[in-house]
Amino acid sequence: MSSREDIARAAELNPQDPTPLIAEIGTALGLGYPNREMRALWEEIITVRAPHHYEAHYVALQYWCAKWHGSKKLAREFAETAASQAPRGSLMAALPLVAWYENNDEEMPPGAYRSPKVRALVDAALADAAAAGEHARLPEVRHLLAHFLVKQGRYRAAVEQFRSVDGHLDALPWHYWPWKGLCYRATRTKAARGALMETLRR
Repeated sequence: MSSREDIARAAELNPQDPTPLIAEIGTALGLGYPNREMRALWEEIITVRAPHHYEAHYVALQYWCAKWHGSKKLAREFAETAASQAPRGSLMAALPLVAWYENNDEEMPPGAYRSPKVRALVDAALADAAAAGEHARLPEVRHLLAHFLVKQGRYRAAVEQFRSVDGHLDALPWHYWPWKGLCYRATRTKAARGALMETLRR
């Protein structure tokens, strides 16, 4: 039996559980589902099973990225739509930030992180994270926020994120870097030093 057949059988056994269909998004990535087939899968996830499921949206966003089966435009639009339709505390406001990172990080000069647009994305994600309570994916979002805040020179805010979720190195952006432990610690140290300097200047 193929993985698609296994997933279909699991989905039939519990029509309300989004887990099998979220797993199928991984299959869509690997097998290269056509866009129309991915859209049909996605419609079932968000309309029937899990309209604001963070992990489902995160994995689906990967599909729509240019590195997989989409484009920069499709990834950005997918993330913006998800964020605009979700309640605060769902962490959907972090998706445009994820899309920006996936689309731009390797191409943008450091100053691009400090643009008004990117700062607004960070602020929206910060507000969403503050309302997320014990959301299981909150640590991952906090790590991405810490990365952006350091890039923006907002060191005290970055330290607050690091204090909340120290460790958890398999999060974006660290898991993309070959020496993720070193990169994580270097960024955390930069945040701590920058925060100290900000305090001394006050």
